[in-house]
Amino acid sequence: MVQQSAFAQETILWKVSDTTNNTESYILGTFHQFGNSFVDSIPEIKKALLNSELAVFESIDKVDDTRQMIERRQSSLEIEKKLKKKELEKLKEITRNWRVDLHKLKPIEIRWKLQQQFQRTICKTTKPTDTFDHLDNYLIHMAEENNVETYGLETDSLQLTLIQKEYKDTDWKKEKKHIRYWIRQMTSDKPDLDACDRANRYRVFDIEYEFEKECESDVLLFQRNNKWMETIPDLLREKNIFIAVGYFHLKRKCGILEQLRARGFILEEVELKRAVSTM
Repeated sequence: MVQQSAFAQETILWKVSDTTNNTESYILGTFHQFGNSFVDSIPEIKKALLNSELAVFESIDKVDDTRQMIERRQSSLEIEKKLKKKELEKLKEITRNWRVDLHKLKPIEIRWKLQQQFQRTICKTTKPTDTFDHLDNYLIHMAEENNVETYGLETDSLQLTLIQKEYKDTDWKKEKKHIRYWIRQMTSDKPDLDACDRANRYRVFDIEYEFEKECESDVLLFQRNNKWMETIPDLLREKNIFIAVGYFHLKRKCGILEQLRARGFILEEVELKRAVSTM
């Protein structure tokens, strides 16, 4: 069932129509740390993907290629100096299954990976039986398995560069308190579950799109959205496509949805049945 709504807040999937060229496409707002079981519980997502002629993602770079890019960096011993011995021991235990060298990650990357692991393990965005712990990567896999052509809006290398730019090349002095906080959260018997609020709301499609609100002129959302919009409208006019990007890119006036609406595309929310909670 599809419903017309300019301010819908109970879906993560949108139908986008170009009445001039008679194309019918879909945009999915993703929460990257959800596993494949979440996607599998929502058949409308798979149907929209497999019926498309092109699947568009933030990046389609292979995970192993990104890891190899990080492994080519020179190791740094800063982490040994900036954290206390017990903190470092806890961090190494938390990251024992990470497939990248801790000493080659930049401080902001360590912080982000800790936040992501918190979502997966404490907020239970993935299940133990999941074979994919990244929603977007599972969708890419599904597209490739079903011979749907894929397209990346940017590269992983560019994403890492933009993160550094957004946080103004953060160093250990700036990031140490954040990393310590997430180490405590990951090792506490009573972690702060308020940090799971976004995940919990996403799993039941309770999204505040805030279409009427302006955006801050940041790098990771505002500038990337505008860059992507140099490509997305033409793709939507040419083919029936499926787009999957982080759901924050769909919010507010600078979001992809409102920018498409301003360009004359017809947007409709796709009504979804709520998945069973994994919490």
